[in-house]
Amino acid sequence: MDNQDLQTNNDDKEKIVLSSKKKWFWLGIAIALLSPVSGVILAVALFSEPNLKKASLAILALSFIWGIISFYLNNWLLSSGYLPAF
Repeated sequence: MDNQDLQTNNDDKEKIVLSSKKKWFWLGIAIALLSPVSGVILAVALFSEPNLKKASLAILALSFIWGIISFYLNNWLLSSGYLPAF
C-alpha cells in the first residue's frame, strides 16, 4: 500500500454544492406536506446554506402550519367518528 494514497491535502477538499434553489425548495415543500417533522429537519439543514435561507424559512413556516392543521383535523375527525379510535 502506498503512503501517498493516504495523505490528504486541505486544498483538495471538495465543497458540497446545491445546484438548483428551485429544486430544493419544491422538494422541501413536498417533504413538509408529507411529514411536518421531516420538513422542519430539512428546513434547519437548508438554513445553513447561505443562498437557501429564504426557502428554508418558507419550508419551516409551512411545516409548522401544516402540523397544526393536521393535528386539529385529526382531532376533529376522531371526535366526529370518521376515524376509528383505538
